[in-house]
Amino acid sequence: MRRTKKERQLAIRELITKQTLQRQEDVVNELNKIGWNVTQATISRDIAEMQLVKVPLETGGFAYAVVAQADALAHIKRIIQEPTTNIRTQDNFVMISVAPGTGPALKLALQEASFDELFGMLGDDADVLMILKKELNARDFVAQKFQ
Repeated sequence: MRRTKKERQLAIRELITKQTLQRQEDVVNELNKIGWNVTQATISRDIAEMQLVKVPLETGGFAYAVVAQADALAHIKRIIQEPTTNIRTQDNFVMISVAPGTGPALKLALQEASFDELFGMLGDDADVLMILKKELNARDFVAQKFQ
């Protein structure tokens, strides 16, 4: 019997909640150990579609995770406390520079946190630009939410 993409993605979700998987190759290897026959390209597409993120580990490095709304603030604080994170503010703009590869995780966690003060956001691999509603001061926002 052929397995579906939905079943594969459920298996991925279960694996990353039970194990620390830091690379796509780790996900491929673990899935194949339990009877799946997957490639890195397939897992790469699944990771993007599932909107999995890499979150900092207490021991250093990053691992795949599913960001739930309840965990969003904890993920944001962990990323912001990383020594490589730099926050700059100007007017109603907050620019957060993070370690390469962490930008998408931070952006997703910020979206999940659903800050009422947020007008919009732009992000890439290592930066997230938060645009606050025009009447707000970015420095005050950062002091209230991130420190």
